[in-house]
Amino acid sequence: MNKVLFFFSNLLVVLGVCTLFVTSILSKTIPLLGRTAYQAAAAGSYAQEDYIVNFTTINIIAFLLIAIGAVSSYLIYKQVLVETEV
Repeated sequence: MNKVLFFFSNLLVVLGVCTLFVTSILSKTIPLLGRTAYQAAAAGSYAQEDYIVNFTTINIIAFLLIAIGAVSSYLIYKQVLVETEV
């Protein structure tokens, strides 16, 4: 059972890291796509601020996933060490 819990807690860490990675890529890419769409349409005015997406909530959730996964992995690992010493 501990192996399954350890796997899922590490999966939380990986999911949090992947979420941070994807949001950082999107925050750099979306303004570039907005500029490309503006140039293709050739209408209106372009402002980079119009295409900036707020990922604060998603990043906080990702940091919480990483923290919860790391702490639970440590606790499960420590519990396994105590059980094997006995």
